[in-house]
Amino acid sequence: MKKILSTLLISSAILVVTGCATENTATKATSSVNASTTSNTATSSTGMTQLSTDETTKYGTYDEEDFDTGYDEATSTKIQLDGTSATIEGDGANVNKETVTISSAGTYVLSGNFSGQILVSATNQDKIHLILNGVKIKNEGSALYIEQADKTIVTLADGTTNTLTDSTNYTFATGENEPDATLFSKDDLTLNGTGTLGVTGNYKNGIRGKDDVIITGGTYNITAKNTAIKAKDGLSIAAGNFDLTTSEGDGLQTNNSTDTDKGWIAIDGGIFKIDAGRDGIQAETNLSIRTATMTIKTADGATSTDLDTEESYKGLKAGKAMHVDDGNFTINSADDAMHSNDTITIDGGTWTLATGDDGIHADNELTLNDGNITVSHSYEGYESAVITFNGGTHVIHSDDDGVNAGGGSDTAEETGMFGSDSFGGSESGPGGGDQADDSKKIIINDGAITVHGEGDGLDSNGNITMTGGTVYVDGPSGGGNGSLDYNGDFLQNGGVLIATGTADMAQTTSTDSKQKGLALYLDNTQQETVAFQIGDTIYGVSPEKSFAFLFISTPEMNDTNSVTITLGGEISDTKNIATDASAGDTKLGTYDLADTITSVDQSGNAVSGNQMGMSMTPGNGGR
Repeated sequence: MKKILSTLLISSAILVVTGCATENTATKATSSVNASTTSNTATSSTGMTQLSTDETTKYGTYDEEDFDTGYDEATSTKIQLDGTSATIEGDGANVNKETVTISSAGTYVLSGNFSGQILVSATNQDKIHLILNGVKIKNEGSALYIEQADKTIVTLADGTTNTLTDSTNYTFATGENEPDATLFSKDDLTLNGTGTLGVTGNYKNGIRGKDDVIITGGTYNITAKNTAIKAKDGLSIAAGNFDLTTSEGDGLQTNNSTDTDKGWIAIDGGIFKIDAGRDGIQAETNLSIRTATMTIKTADGATSTDLDTEESYKGLKAGKAMHVDDGNFTINSADDAMHSNDTITIDGGTWTLATGDDGIHADNELTLNDGNITVSHSYEGYESAVITFNGGTHVIHSDDDGVNAGGGSDTAEETGMFGSDSFGGSESGPGGGDQADDSKKIIINDGAITVHGEGDGLDSNGNITMTGGTVYVDGPSGGGNGSLDYNGDFLQNGGVLIATGTADMAQTTSTDSKQKGLALYLDNTQQETVAFQIGDTIYGVSPEKSFAFLFISTPEMNDTNSVTITLGGEISDTKNIATDASAGDTKLGTYDLADTITSVDQSGNAVSGNQMGMSMTPGNGGR
């Protein structure tokens, strides 16, 4: 008896995690793939990393059989496709005109070209294993239609290319509108193997499953009018290489909106190139990513015009929680690059985001634990009711607010392409309004954060607290906004904060802070490197915009009596705050620190209030 075995291949770019307990935070059943404390990885002759089935995945729901690509050739039914007919060797299948029907449990090996439909119509207890061994199937309706089975596993045989194509018009029975995908399954569907599957969805969707869809390997080149890969209950992806193009739909989507424990997407690995007419990836509930390499474009990217504002063009989108552990992500989106109607947590990864709206938007909470994130273009950079920085490197460019703790959902009444946010308050005057909302918070515990904002740099409708990290705000140069804007308190009890920008609506940290701060109002607008000498330490920043206001607060200021500020020095870090800066040739002055927050003009005279109608009183003197 000849046994054909194959092993799941995963790109060597994917991080393999072993030795941890199987975990699934996508609010679904625990995976039946068991964790292993022993690594069973090897490298194939093609340079790919092989992952055996006893290694753990984190977020997806998988059975051992989902990774099993082996089959017994002697006992399998062989289906040789030929034009509008087929030759069948074995039991469980028959051909009638242009339809090959598989009606019982078993393994079926398909090869050849076919003009017609492969139909799986078994019982709901039958498990079907289809081996696509170099097939080219074209049909007016679904090319592969799984009408009924307990579960169907489609294996892409090693070294083969398989294609499925439908037409632009389907013929339905009266009152029916399904199947509506080139590969359509009413029951659980698994795709695995090391071969290639090309899918053309001329009518609507490329691949669609009405229950769970699981993908553990293979290469997928899918072009669809609507969604490329769509599942109802859950979509689990352990590995694979995906090139997905849609004109009117999403790249990946789940759509169960009636069961709160379903409608999730869990990605444990894979390489994705998505060019979507709507959202790149949309989960009705939770979106969880362990690691992945993703390049996503929606519509024509951040510079898209003439879009339907009733539609959604987001990069990554979740109806509930979004959690990303690691990976490499490049997103160019017409709408938010990342969006959740609830929470977003980022634990790591490298991110390059360009968007016509928000870089990262979570209605309720955004938590940034680590990662290297660059927002090269946005209307607003980061936005949520509560934004917590626990680490990572963040470089944000925004047309309006850089970091905005406002909370709530996007509305069509806002001024970005899809709105800034109606709850934003910078238009209301100093501090974004008259009354603080204590539920709105920016919390900075650690991280290197740089904001280049044309609106407010850090903007909270409530409070801001800072206990660590480094923050540089290259704030607005025009009126009506400030580098710092908050309605309640800004308590700085640690970390390094430097802000430059217009003096028009300038705010400092609160006087109840435990760390001293210095605010300086300049005689003339400047645009040069700025150095701050505090004892033996010299900090430096490199503004991209002109400024007439400077603010600095560092731990060293609690132990010294003065700060010397110069222009034109050299710094090594132009993205954040340099800690090895050299003093510039142009000295603005040396300013004594009399109070917790010292506010002076360039001559050293004390300034009370903000620059809007500020009062000037004799101060402690600049030197």
